[in-house]
Amino acid sequence: MQIQTTLDEKGGRTQSALSIESRSIDYVPLSERHGRLSDQATIWFAGSAQLLSLATGAIGISLGLNLVWTLVGLLVGTVLGTIPVAAHASQGPHLGLPQMVQTRPQFGRYGAIFIWLVAVMVYWGYVVLNVNLMGATAEQLGMSSFTLSGVVLGLLSIVFAIFGYNWLHVGQRYTSIILIAVLAVFVWGISQQVGLAPEQVTFSGSFQFTPFLMVVSASLAYQLSWAFFVSDYSRYMPPTTSHRSIILYTAVGAGAGVFAMEAVGAIAAAFFPKDGLTVALQQSGDLIMPGFGAVLLVAGGIALLIFNGMCVYGGALTLITAMDSVVPTFPTRGLRVKTIAMIGITAATVGVLLPADFINTTFYTILAVLAYLMAPWTAVNLVDYFVVRKGKYSITEIFNPGGIYGYWNWRGILAYTLSFVAMIPFMYLSFYQGPAAVYFGGVDYAFFVGIPVGAVLYWLFCLNLDLKHELATIDVADRHLDAIAKPVV
Repeated sequence: MQIQTTLDEKGGRTQSALSIESRSIDYVPLSERHGRLSDQATIWFAGSAQLLSLATGAIGISLGLNLVWTLVGLLVGTVLGTIPVAAHASQGPHLGLPQMVQTRPQFGRYGAIFIWLVAVMVYWGYVVLNVNLMGATAEQLGMSSFTLSGVVLGLLSIVFAIFGYNWLHVGQRYTSIILIAVLAVFVWGISQQVGLAPEQVTFSGSFQFTPFLMVVSASLAYQLSWAFFVSDYSRYMPPTTSHRSIILYTAVGAGAGVFAMEAVGAIAAAFFPKDGLTVALQQSGDLIMPGFGAVLLVAGGIALLIFNGMCVYGGALTLITAMDSVVPTFPTRGLRVKTIAMIGITAATVGVLLPADFINTTFYTILAVLAYLMAPWTAVNLVDYFVVRKGKYSITEIFNPGGIYGYWNWRGILAYTLSFVAMIPFMYLSFYQGPAAVYFGGVDYAFFVGIPVGAVLYWLFCLNLDLKHELATIDVADRHLDAIAKPVV
C-alpha cells in the first residue's frame, strides 16, 4: 500500500463535502485535516441513541429487576464501557489512520488478520441486526412490508457509507438535534404526565444481585462493541487535537447516547413487558400523546439507518486492511465502493431473511459473543498506545511489508490468546455456562477478568521491547510523510 493524498482540480488538497470520499485505510495528510470536537460528540450520540440500543435497556426488566435498579446497572456498565471506547478516539487525529490499521504494531502484519476478521464479523453482524430491525420497524409503522423496507433502508445506508466520512458526520449531527428534542419530550412526558408504578422506582427491598450484574455486564459489552469503530471517525481531525478533549467529547456523546436509549428501552419494557421492543416503545410514547410513539420510532430509525452506514463503512475499511496484509493493495476509491457494496448487500440480504422478531430473541447472545472476541483486543491496543509506545508509531512502517512491526508479533498474539482463555470459565451464555460463572450464580464476569489480564500481560511482554530502535526508525521513515503522499484515483 502506498501513502496517498487527494488533489483537486486547482491543485489543492481539499475535498468537497458533497463528493464521494477518496480515502480508505491510507494516511490522511495534514492538508486534508478538518473537523470540530463537537462532531465527535454528535456522531456517537446519534450512533448510540438508535433503536438497537433498546434491546440492552430491556434486559434488566426481562430478568425481573425493577426499573430504578435496571437504570443504575445500565449506568455503571455504560460508564465502564465508555472509558476504553472514548480512549480509542484520540488515536485517529494523532495517527491519521482508521482504527484497525493501528493493530499491526501490536500483532504484526499477518498476526492481526484474525483480529480484522473478527472485526469484519462484528461489523457485518451489526448490519444484519440493523437491517432486520429497520425492516420490522418500518412494517410496524405501516410504511411498507418487512422485506421491502429492510432492502430500501439497507441500500440508503450503503449510500451514506459510499459518500463516507463527511456525510456520516453531517447526518448524525442533525439527527442528534432531533433525538435530543424527542428524548427530552419522552422523559418529561413519562415523569410529569404518565408516572411510573411505585415498585418500579424504589431502591428499598428491590435489589437483586444476579440480574443487576447481568445488566452491568450487558451494557458494558454493548458499549465495548463500538471500540473497533471509533478512530475511523476522528482520523481527519488535526493532529494537534487534545487527547483529553477528544476523549471527553467522545465519552459524552457515546455515553449519553447509549444510556439515553437504553433507559428508554427499560422504561418501555417496564410499561409493556410482554410486548416486543419497538411495539413497547410506540405504546409508551402514545401514553404521552397519541402518535408520539411513531415519532420516537422514526427518530431512532433515522439514527439507526446512518449508524448502519457507519457499520458498513468501518467493515469495508477493515476488509481492505486485511486484504492489504495478504497482498499489498492500492486503496482506490473504487475498491472502497466495491467492499462497501459487498458487505452492505450481503448483510442486508441476511437481515431481511431472518425472522422479524430476531432482535427480541437472539440479541443478548450475539452481543456477548462479539464482546468476548473484542475485549482482549481493546486491552492490548490501548496499553500499546498509551503505556508502551505512548502514541509514537511510524505511519510509513505500518504499511511497509518488511517494516519494523514485522509479520507476527508474539506479544500481542499471546496476550490476546491468554486473555481470551482466562475469560472462558467466567462466560455465561445460553449454549455455554463457564464453571466460574455457574459458581457465582450465573453472573458473567468475563470482561472484568479478560480486559485486565490482557492489559497486564501485554505490558509485561513489552518490557524488553527495543523502543529506542523504533524511535530512530520513525524519525527517518516519517520525516517527509506528507511530502511523499501520492494522489488517490
